[in-house]
Amino acid sequence: MLYSDIGFGVAFANVCIILVLLSIYWQNYRKWKSQYTIGLLVFGIFLLIQNILSLGFLGPPSPPPGPPMANPIDLPLLLINISQLVALATLLRISYK
Repeated sequence: MLYSDIGFGVAFANVCIILVLLSIYWQNYRKWKSQYTIGLLVFGIFLLIQNILSLGFLGPPSPPPGPPMANPIDLPLLLINISQLVALATLLRISYK
């Protein structure tokens, strides 16, 4: 359950960073009308969809009857979301000037 809770927080942070990046890319597109910026917007939208779906998998499930059991996908999803967080934070640092 701990991995799921941390993973949910990291996935939420990823969604927030992606939204900031999308706003930066949209402002850049309005300024320069570049095809490259359109590609960044499309990529960002798909990445946003993937992270929103990840939030659904990491969200708190309804408790089953009996003792709580760890979900075997919680740790791998947490590691994926942490690696995305590092990559997105780096991209945000580079994009935000």
